[in-house]
Amino acid sequence: MKKVEVINVPVRYNGVTYKREESFEMEDEHVIETLVNVIGEVEHAPKSLEEMTVPELKQYAKDKEIDLGEAKKQKEIFEVIQAHEEQKQEGDK
Repeated sequence: MKKVEVINVPVRYNGVTYKREESFEMEDEHVIETLVNVIGEVEHAPKSLEEMTVPELKQYAKDKEIDLGEAKKQKEIFEVIQAHEEQKQEGDK
């Protein structure tokens, strides 16, 4: 994600029209450098577990060495990870 500024002509992006010198956030693949100047990178906070997709949850579990067992669906995977993290917190006390 990039922070961009409109160069000259108005730019319509995601249903909003931005005028000259206005800045906004734009997906990297949508940047057209004849219309906008890139003025920075947008740093996003990591997603919460609730926001993660199944592949992201599986990768999270793999990175944390959490055995998902038979969990396949998003809710099931989330519950396994959540239980593991709660146990870990209890053990840290």
